[in-house]
Amino acid sequence: MAGIGFELRKLLVPRSLTGTARAYLYAGVISTGPWIISILSIILLNLTLQPVLSEPERVLFSTIITHSYALALILTGGLQFVLNRHAADEISARRPGSILPNAIGALVLTAILSLIAGTVVFGLLTPESLPLKAAAISLFVYVCLIFVTANYLSVLLRYRAIVAGFLVGYLASGFAAWYATGRWGVAGGLAGFAAGHLILFAVLLGCLRRELSRPEAPAADWSFLGHLRRYPSLIWCGLLYNLGIWIDKFLFWHLSAENRVISGVLHASPEYDLAIYLSLLSIVPGLTVFFLRLETDFADRFHQFFHATNDGGRFTDILDAKDRMIDSLRSGFLHLLSTQAVVTLALLIYAGHIGSWLGIGAIQEGIFRVTLIGAFLLMLFLALMTILFYLDDRRGALLACIVFAVANGGLSLATVLANEAWYGFGFVVAAGAAMFITAWRVNARLARFEYHVFLPGAA
Repeated sequence: MAGIGFELRKLLVPRSLTGTARAYLYAGVISTGPWIISILSIILLNLTLQPVLSEPERVLFSTIITHSYALALILTGGLQFVLNRHAADEISARRPGSILPNAIGALVLTAILSLIAGTVVFGLLTPESLPLKAAAISLFVYVCLIFVTANYLSVLLRYRAIVAGFLVGYLASGFAAWYATGRWGVAGGLAGFAAGHLILFAVLLGCLRRELSRPEAPAADWSFLGHLRRYPSLIWCGLLYNLGIWIDKFLFWHLSAENRVISGVLHASPEYDLAIYLSLLSIVPGLTVFFLRLETDFADRFHQFFHATNDGGRFTDILDAKDRMIDSLRSGFLHLLSTQAVVTLALLIYAGHIGSWLGIGAIQEGIFRVTLIGAFLLMLFLALMTILFYLDDRRGALLACIVFAVANGGLSLATVLANEAWYGFGFVVAAGAAMFITAWRVNARLARFEYHVFLPGAA
């Protein structure tokens, strides 16, 4: 989708160190999104709240936040890929005015579903005080709304406002949580954290309204529901991908020897949790590089190819455009691979020093080393799956997501029932298998891409 990529491209021309650094900074904040930043927030809040909360209270605080993000990703995952496709189709059909009304409709649907799910999980199945339950439910609803709103950021132009919104929202969340915790305990801190998320949601929604609102457009539109019926594979891709990311954590929370019952259905496995969260943070550089190259070079070549096919270009022109698109993809992917490989290798080498600095034990350090490899493979899987969506290979993306979710669930269960020496290997194998499937499908699709364009019903 056009938008931020076009604006970020301006920072790269002419080439300068300052412009490149700014482009990567903006791309990093936008592409990592709230779920990566939330991991950093949890880690930092655990450190800053040590003087004001006891260890059980800090664990309860972080466990509620973790479950809010995990369940929000799973709940909204099936909707996000469909909304992406709907927005892209509206832009292609030159109907950008319908994007915002459909976004409002999607937000209304999300608010209803998340309120129901949050009430069940945090209201009925968590035996805590009423204020704490209300704060947890509010946080969960706001996180779900933020995920859906962030889905549309790539169509916008004002990337500075978006980045400022993320920074203001999370700074407000952190400060409000720290301040309110000191005065009113866990419930107050959680309410403060939720208030910061409400600010972030309001800022992001304001960005959408400023750029996408049209006087003649209705307040809300529900035509995106037609895409839910038309593209059921996208629903399953989003659901299974996010479930695949979190299923190993759920298994460790409830079945590992180190699992702890925090409150009702809320469980934790501290040894595994910290290691996997640190590993997931490691893919931020890769996500940044991929987002920037995808939204600039590859997207431009991709659109040039379709201009050649739709505007009556000669067959040789179409093949030349395809070659340029493939060269751009190969160059961008090699850039992604080299960047993330350097980061992962450096973290593997200095894992011992990082563990000593954070005060984690030998078991957590070992899990961290293993899951670093898994995070690296997950990054490649996500990048290749995004390319599959560009190439409209929904069947291949769905196959990879099924394998990822099933393999991570089954293999992680086996490692949980074994011993600590195997922790994290299920995640590594599952991400690797999904990555190989997407790589195979991308290569196969590109080899006959013009054939699939002119015969879209072909397998």
